[in-house]
Amino acid sequence: MLKERFGKNLKHQREQRKLTQEMAAELCDLSSRYWGKIERGDAAASIDTIEKVSIRMNISVEELLKEDVLDESDKSVQ
Repeated sequence: MLKERFGKNLKHQREQRKLTQEMAAELCDLSSRYWGKIERGDAAASIDTIEKVSIRMNISVEELLKEDVLDESDKSVQ
């Protein structure tokens, strides 16, 4: 699903920038609890939230929605 893909890509981008969930959430003016829910795919980000994250973290929306990203936990399975 799209919300899970977005969450996985968001986590990957956050980890690439060496940010904690709390740091990234603060940067994007979101609660860290909500950020965690988005990363886990438990909450769907609104279009406004996707745009805010894209702008404040300098990540294209396309990058946040692409299909082929792997996070560190996926790499350990392979």
